[in-house]
Amino acid sequence: MNAVGGIELHYYLADGAHAMDAVVRNRCEAELLAIFHEVSATLGVSCQIDAQALSEGGLREVWKWLGDNATQLNVVLPVVAILIALAPQVYESEEESLSKELTELSIEEKKLQIEKLRKELRKADKKSEVAVLESAVHLLRRDPKIVVRRSNFYKQLLGRESVELIGVTPLNNTLQPSRPEQRIPYSEFRRFVLTSHSIKPLTIEDANIEIVSPVLREGNYKWKGIYNGQTIGFTMRDEDFRNLVLREDVTFQHGTFLECVLNINRKLDEVGDVELTGYVVTTVIRKYDDRQSIDTPQGRTYKHAKALLESQNDLF
Repeated sequence: MNAVGGIELHYYLADGAHAMDAVVRNRCEAELLAIFHEVSATLGVSCQIDAQALSEGGLREVWKWLGDNATQLNVVLPVVAILIALAPQVYESEEESLSKELTELSIEEKKLQIEKLRKELRKADKKSEVAVLESAVHLLRRDPKIVVRRSNFYKQLLGRESVELIGVTPLNNTLQPSRPEQRIPYSEFRRFVLTSHSIKPLTIEDANIEIVSPVLREGNYKWKGIYNGQTIGFTMRDEDFRNLVLREDVTFQHGTFLECVLNINRKLDEVGDVELTGYVVTTVIRKYDDRQSIDTPQGRTYKHAKALLESQNDLF
């Protein structure tokens, strides 16, 4: 493999210092390497990343990128540098932004956009580099794994006022700057740090749960059921249905199902993967088994309201 470029991270330190906490530096390096690999893997560009010897002037870290696809990596390197220095958009909440990326529709759209971008990147030349770069940044700026890893990076530096500034620079094949250094002052670090890893619940409007163990008494106990072939514990938040159960107006047998509105609570873990944190039934639409099917009043109300909303949307 040939050296095609690199990334320089420059810690500007107070009082002309040339050293920093080794644990913090290593944790920061791990987060940046994760971003490097996520970007290159998403864009379908294989490469090897080597660490260069540290140099002073504050503290400078250089990663040399090696590969056989110089034209593609010439686009990927500035994409990485921009994403590290690109503060999250402020016109919507973190939860809203990340949740949009994780809807089923958005995931499918993103797959198509990634495939299109990979094709454009393979055909890229000097004339088209800028357009491909801008498309890549737009596609990846809200990617949960990149957003979380970037948050982790800046979180490590909070409280380290000795780091006055961070500079990020893409380098050419001789490890000289290929674009101007992007600088982020310490006062801006907090803007990059997520205040929460929670994302909006995934709502399944017609979930069917086979009941394994209903809760037949007062208290904060979880029901057990089988959903999509998996045994789950869930909270019953439909108070009307709970009261029917407690009054023994509803009975259960082997093979009893609930058609219901199910919220699947989620959050992002420390590497940006989605982690399921709980299941909540908000509305029971009907209870059924092989002998009978019983609609609930709240279920009928829910379906009526949904039908009205859909008819209104059709008008527009």
